[in-house]
Amino acid sequence: MPEMLYTPTSVLSAKWNLGIVLISFILLWNPLLVNGLTEPASLDRRNALTAISSGAAGLAISTLPGNAKAANPGGNDQLPTFSAYNILPDSVNMDPKLQAVEPIKFLQSIARKGGSVWLGEHHNSQKDHQFQAELVQRLHQSRTKANVKAPMAIGLEQVQRQFQPILDDYTSGKISLEEMKQGVEWEKRWMWDFENYRPIFEAAERLNIRLVALNVDSEDLSEVEKGGYARLPLNRLRKYIKDPVGFGEFAKSRQFNTYSSYVISPSYKIHQKLGLLSYTMNGEKLDDEMTFSRFLSGRILWDEGMASAASTWCADNPGGLMLGLVGADHVKFANGIPARFMRMTKDDDDMACTTVIINPTLIDSRPSGSVAGVPGAESVSADSITLQLRYLKDDVDPTNDELRKLPESTGGVLKFSDYIIVTA
Repeated sequence: MPEMLYTPTSVLSAKWNLGIVLISFILLWNPLLVNGLTEPASLDRRNALTAISSGAAGLAISTLPGNAKAANPGGNDQLPTFSAYNILPDSVNMDPKLQAVEPIKFLQSIARKGGSVWLGEHHNSQKDHQFQAELVQRLHQSRTKANVKAPMAIGLEQVQRQFQPILDDYTSGKISLEEMKQGVEWEKRWMWDFENYRPIFEAAERLNIRLVALNVDSEDLSEVEKGGYARLPLNRLRKYIKDPVGFGEFAKSRQFNTYSSYVISPSYKIHQKLGLLSYTMNGEKLDDEMTFSRFLSGRILWDEGMASAASTWCADNPGGLMLGLVGADHVKFANGIPARFMRMTKDDDDMACTTVIINPTLIDSRPSGSVAGVPGAESVSADSITLQLRYLKDDVDPTNDELRKLPESTGGVLKFSDYIIVTA
């Protein structure tokens, strides 16, 4: 087995050059064995993944104390309907902890800050979206009572950049919610159940909270998946990558390569096993199977583009608070969207970045395709989640087993998230 750049720890419960960004990656992963999955009838990658996720059974954290009552999105006059936990990382003894946090204190900790809160969701989970709707309303109420003048916004992975005018027409009352759904081509470009998101959209209109399209246009993503960054015209690439030097340096970091080995590379193997790499995300047939390099290029364009859209809104609205509604995969272990957002906003001390995973499952914190049996991903018990990943210092040779295991070789740890939220 190849040596891993990470050590999971678990506990219970670049420059522009002819339009091409040059990035170096360290790829350290063996093919994963994926059992019980067959090639879907549909060859559209997004459709296929939707079908698989809809039928998958997730193992929730049933061992955490104080599980909440069912969420009530309209219940702002009632006590919060969720339980909150803060992750306390430990890069010295590798013994991270989960600390219960009173829901009211969790709300207070983010209500008056500016910046972004990334709400890692499971797209098919009604409970996750109920919590998001409740949080939108509670934070708006709290900021209003505190006389915070800076606006709120809801950032949407679910909507592509080209449809921002449609979202603006909806929140300004020019079109109905159904017209908005049709206008953003929801059924074609997202396809997860619109009804689960309805309370969020209705709250945004009622409270005059702006909806911000975060996602990369699928036409642009497909071009990158077909031919890399060089295939996408420079003016279109710059919509998503505004800091090419920082983008390239980020991709070469030990932290990102640890994240890539643990999160993205196994995902590629899943796509490969399912026969999905002969098609782009929007269903275009490829002449050859998509390479990992192009798969990765598409994935990080996705993350960079969403972080860029969020940081632009935050910069244009000092003190404003954006709630990013995105998949948990883009939030966990920070190096999807959050670390990119922090890189883009590092010069603004008043801009916070908070990560939340809603109702996490074991699968959320392990390499895609396996909950157990992946070398290097062991946990202390079957019902535990990985709370942090250890990465090595830049000058440590990961192939030197003796050196790699020394405590002083630790470069740091990547937290699963800042907070875990559990609803009933």
